[in-house]
Amino acid sequence: MNAVLVISERDNVATALEPLDAGRTIRVAAVSLTLVDAVPRGHKVALRAIGAGEAVVKYGSPIGTATADIAPGAHVHTHNVASTRGRGDLRARPQPGSARIAEPPDPA
Repeated sequence: MNAVLVISERDNVATALEPLDAGRTIRVAAVSLTLVDAVPRGHKVALRAIGAGEAVVKYGSPIGTATADIAPGAHVHTHNVASTRGRGDLRARPQPGSARIAEPPDPA
């Protein structure tokens, strides 16, 4: 069984399917990644560097914005991401070319 779940090639985070210890090396597609933080089950781990202000993409859709630079292998959660889901005052803007998997693309 895989230790993490990645749905879309656009994802810059993976979801931990089990508790992951810092220092553990996981394989995602053809890439090996060493975790710099412990990641609880159900939380996210950065697959690549995510800059402050950049969209955090999970399951092919932006779920929030990085509030700080996030290193590959780092725990991604409320301490370094501001959610844009469920807020009426913000709208997560899809990155160019990133259609949502479960929803039809927004008409242009």
